[in-house]
Amino acid sequence: MKILLPVDGSEPSLHAARLVAAYRGDARRLAPVLLNVQPPPLTVWPNAGVDRVSLEEALFAEGAKCLEPARSILRQAGFEPECHVRLGHAAETIVDATREWQTDAVVMGTRGHGPLGGFALGSVALRVAPSARCPVALVKPDTRLPESLGRRLRVVVPLDGSQAATQAALRVVQCAGPLGVEQVDLVHFQPTLTFLEAVMPPHGDVLQHWSGREAEDAVASARQALADAGIAHQVHKLSGEPAAGIAQFALERGADLIAMATRGIGTIRHLLVGSVALKTAHLSHVPVAFMR
Repeated sequence: MKILLPVDGSEPSLHAARLVAAYRGDARRLAPVLLNVQPPPLTVWPNAGVDRVSLEEALFAEGAKCLEPARSILRQAGFEPECHVRLGHAAETIVDATREWQTDAVVMGTRGHGPLGGFALGSVALRVAPSARCPVALVKPDTRLPESLGRRLRVVVPLDGSQAATQAALRVVQCAGPLGVEQVDLVHFQPTLTFLEAVMPPHGDVLQHWSGREAEDAVASARQALADAGIAHQVHKLSGEPAAGIAQFALERGADLIAMATRGIGTIRHLLVGSVALKTAHLSHVPVAFMR
């Protein structure tokens, strides 16, 4: 698995490197790639006496310096990562790199605070997570790192009955070997019945909700795929606010990872501040992987 780690020298990006360094499986299965993106030099005025070549060389040197702490973390763990510095806009450059290098996953840090619930408008993590074609795992500075990544991993997979959510579960099955997935908790959240739904004569939708058939339909395909792969799993039917509930459930269960679907659609797909996936990533104390 080729793992792309965008590094900007911040503590969150170093914590993301620690997550990969904590891999306890066969190290030959992972190929970490470090990437630092430097902003392109701004030309204020043509022929202003600025040596552009020298300026770019300085930016590349600064980028290489930013990569060193993360490179050291990975080398101490027995990895010899590729190191790259590019000039460009961070989010677009990272997404382009995932396509060019055909990476299997991105692991990147996010500060997890800010005026918009952890993802400041325009932040790199907010733009990359719904846009990359491969899974993107977000790591905050206070994220609890898995102790046995590659050997024993417990994963929470929220399901809402959508094809995107089911595909996220199937991707977990595909990655089960390298990640060491041992247990999967399938979680389906149902909205609490409103007062009118509770007092009015039952109709089809309400009966489906009460009987649990909605949840059964939502998890059926994922459950079958896990059973076929021989992966232990449980189904949990919960109610309440999904984002907070998923984060709390993962914490209480001692989960190592939350794998969530993100559709990545719409003209402002990188600004989905209200999405359950982004809210969960902000609240979670374990890494959250976005499965587009």
